[in-house]
Amino acid sequence: MRSSPMLKAAGLVLAAVLLGLLAVQGSYALWNTAVSANAGTIQAADFRVSLTDTSVNNTTDMTLPDGTAAAIALTTTPAGTVLPGQATYAGVRLGNVTNAGGDFTIRAALGSTPGKTDAGSGLAGYLTVKAVAAAALDQCSSAALYASAPPADLPAMTIAKGATGVFCFQVALNAATPAALAGSTAAITLPIVVTQQ
Repeated sequence: MRSSPMLKAAGLVLAAVLLGLLAVQGSYALWNTAVSANAGTIQAADFRVSLTDTSVNNTTDMTLPDGTAAAIALTTTPAGTVLPGQATYAGVRLGNVTNAGGDFTIRAALGSTPGKTDAGSGLAGYLTVKAVAAAALDQCSSAALYASAPPADLPAMTIAKGATGVFCFQVALNAATPAALAGSTAAITLPIVVTQQ
């Protein structure tokens, strides 16, 4: 008989918008699954979620071997300063990489609406953040992908063992942003929660 307790992971997406950098941070407790076998033998499996940024060549596990949260820089498109009326894009691919036998499906979701901070400049109030689930990282820079997604939408996806899923992010700066805020920076936080299904 297979015992499969509910497992959880949490991650965090950070964005320094005008610096053109997004970073993902994640942490979760050691995940394992137990399977009863002859004479009460228990086998444990290592359960991992990998994170890959928009450029596809920067990959890390959500949690480092010492149990601390990992951070990954997300390349934004276009890079550099975001001007009023424009947007920048980034994405993160989540991989369900486990050595567990049998099926081990996870559900990844954004845990809450984006948190925006700006150290008192007021810039955060002029930012709009949209997040959507996608099939591939190269879709993240397509403005059409976000057209029907309201800013309060919290996407989720199911990822089978050995498969991947993508969250894409659009950060737009309001066209009415005052010129006095030029050069200001803001941070955006988006919690990513992963649970075993």
